[in-house]
Amino acid sequence: MNIPKKVNQAVFALWATLAISAIVAAIDHKSGTTDSGKFMFYLIIDGLSCILPYKISKGSNSARYIFTVLTVISFLVILGGETTDMTKLDLVLSAVFTPVYLFIFYCLFSSEANYWFSQAR
Repeated sequence: MNIPKKVNQAVFALWATLAISAIVAAIDHKSGTTDSGKFMFYLIIDGLSCILPYKISKGSNSARYIFTVLTVISFLVILGGETTDMTKLDLVLSAVFTPVYLFIFYCLFSSEANYWFSQAR
């Protein structure tokens, strides 16, 4: 079964957010707002996060839920006020990504996506 259009859109948006996140990490490092250790940590997290859109595009229902849980936890941490280690650019990016992640959730949990994930093995 072919991947539904909405799942493709969600996967594309996920790849875009990961690329933008890596670019922002590089900008923060170049500007001196983050040190090399934090920069490497961000790149490792972004690198590991690349597994999720790949697995989602292959029909992994568990990857879809892992992405959802991790994203919701990260937004709850931000809403809880744990932003002291975040740069201004990271905070702006979090605000900009909020509607993007809502769109991704909408696409990943649409009826056609739910059907496809239940059929994909």
